[in-house]
Amino acid sequence: MDKQEAKIRIEKLREKLWEAIKAYFNENREIVPESVRDQMKKELIELETQFPEFIDANSPTQRVGAPLSGKLPKITHKSAKYSLGDVFDGEELRDFDERVKRFLKVEQVEYSCEVKIDGINVTLWYEKGILVKAVTRGDGKIGEDITHTIRTCENVPKQLSDPLTMEVSGECFIAQKDFEEIQKKETKLEFKNPRNLAAGTVRQLDPRVAEGRHLRMFLYELSANIETANQKSMFEFFDKLNLPHEKEFEVFSNIEKVIKFCEKWSKTETRKDVWYPIDGIVVKVHDFQLRRRMGYTAKTAKYAVAWKFPAEEKYTKLLDVHFQVGRTGAVTPVGILEPVDISGSTVSRATLHNEGEMKRKKVQIGDTVIVRKAGEIIPEILAPITDLRDGSETKIAFPSNCPECGEKLDRDEIVARCENAKCPARHRESLYHFAKVLKIDGLGTKTIDGLLELNLITTPASLWKLDQFDLAMMPGFKHKKVFNLLDSLIARKYLTLEEIFSGLGIRHVGAENAKLFADFFRSKFGDFGINTFLKHAETLTSNDFLHVDGIGEKVALSFFDFLQEDRTHFLFNEFKDIGVDILWEEQKDLSSLRFSDQKFLITGSFESFSRDELKKVITDNGGKILSSISNNVDVLVAGEKAGSKLTKAEELGITVWNEETFCEKVGIVREKQSLF
Repeated sequence: MDKQEAKIRIEKLREKLWEAIKAYFNENREIVPESVRDQMKKELIELETQFPEFIDANSPTQRVGAPLSGKLPKITHKSAKYSLGDVFDGEELRDFDERVKRFLKVEQVEYSCEVKIDGINVTLWYEKGILVKAVTRGDGKIGEDITHTIRTCENVPKQLSDPLTMEVSGECFIAQKDFEEIQKKETKLEFKNPRNLAAGTVRQLDPRVAEGRHLRMFLYELSANIETANQKSMFEFFDKLNLPHEKEFEVFSNIEKVIKFCEKWSKTETRKDVWYPIDGIVVKVHDFQLRRRMGYTAKTAKYAVAWKFPAEEKYTKLLDVHFQVGRTGAVTPVGILEPVDISGSTVSRATLHNEGEMKRKKVQIGDTVIVRKAGEIIPEILAPITDLRDGSETKIAFPSNCPECGEKLDRDEIVARCENAKCPARHRESLYHFAKVLKIDGLGTKTIDGLLELNLITTPASLWKLDQFDLAMMPGFKHKKVFNLLDSLIARKYLTLEEIFSGLGIRHVGAENAKLFADFFRSKFGDFGINTFLKHAETLTSNDFLHVDGIGEKVALSFFDFLQEDRTHFLFNEFKDIGVDILWEEQKDLSSLRFSDQKFLITGSFESFSRDELKKVITDNGGKILSSISNNVDVLVAGEKAGSKLTKAEELGITVWNEETFCEKVGIVREKQSLF
């Protein structure tokens, strides 16, 4: 980046950052996710460091907080308020440690670590033990008077046991459970998270609104007129006065132990039982005398940093868009990204879903885009940051023909589709999928690609035709790897009918529907071999599949069409000739199980277990899982944010169980942890 490009980028980043900061701190709304705001701030700091001639006193990197909104009375702080510098990994913490030790000229430093509350910074003034003022951080020098709403905080004492005059600071927040309850009651609210709701609540003019929203505070700072030696002794002082503070607090003798603590808390499973909103770990020099020696920059405390938890949303540059053809012919636009670390992994590709989504988001090649990767979900492009465009961006054209085989795409549905069954992309993706169902080590996408390139496989059945001489031609396949793969394939010559249906990539037939069709064949024909499968299938009509419990018309007809295709007949005959057969697992006596013959539908999210765990509990107890709401459903298991399915179930008079009722029915002690 040359000087002129840097100047333009710095100006655009400052403008967007100030807009985001004002929205976040004064209007209690997010125009970009907080993680994206942090990333923009980090980029701006790096550019200002690289090009110091463009540093400006009014830059958001040089200012604390945001300009005041003017809606509430202004209060001048008794002592200046500072923010914290951010770190995102162990190396940045080690750099911080080196700066501290270099400044203090010491070999070792003790650090305190406490969980960082995701709330709004508030300072309390006590005079002779009486709470007289509560003030927001504001711009660090002047804040807003929010005494009337902070007095409603459930855990903040209005009078101390000692008649002390002092100032304490901390975070005001709303617990996650309270946030969810408030959302149900106040349906017109548009707050996205507990932090936004807390910020909006403390700025309410009517304290009665705040009183019903269960504000709380945790304190972490004390004015200099009260003598305490370190963070631990300060918290002990708070305990004597019944002042609330965060209990997840530890002191470490070196930075490596601090890093382990931060990495532990960065794992989602560590945080799942925390009832209040948190977004990181605050790392501070523990000793107050050393803190005073270090002091502050114009904006931040030199003795402390905030370790931010891995972000699920970040921004990066969209370099190009490729159009990917899936095993059923669906054409998906996939963004090629400048690599970015999200949730602990490097992301260089992200989906745009379909043509309609791509147009709705108005993404262009060259855009700065926000990308999300939550849990194991495929990364997706959420939106472009249009304010950062520089005029070099280009529009994206969705193809009319398949990018692999050239056949004209079917554009009648939401998803454009290549209907050519011989499309090489569809063929390749279907083999990837079948190999994934087999779960054989060494049979990943790279191996499939190599086998295709050498023309060693054409169908899933041809995997079992491979011999040692075929595999010896594959790059990286030495003696041990060759025979391990061959042995694994022999061990998988018996497949359940569910695995076969799921693995063949039948349109609209995923793992759940594959099980329903397998159960149907079992109930209709009993146990049978691969050699008689087609004979049984030929006796069935589309109407038979329309009456399979839990299967809708679209899925039933798609499965019936699959059975009629010549390639299906060829494949099952190939399975028969190569010796692949159906494995019939010993069936449970379902009649004695508590959910025998009952049909369930699951909707919403659950505290104690995942959807897959819930389904396993139901099927292990003899129940069946359906995929859509209808009169066929016996019980709807409804979690949080159940939505339209719950409304429809109530209209149809279907029995509804919440999570607590479900646990009672199966004798599970409800805890915030996985069942398995």
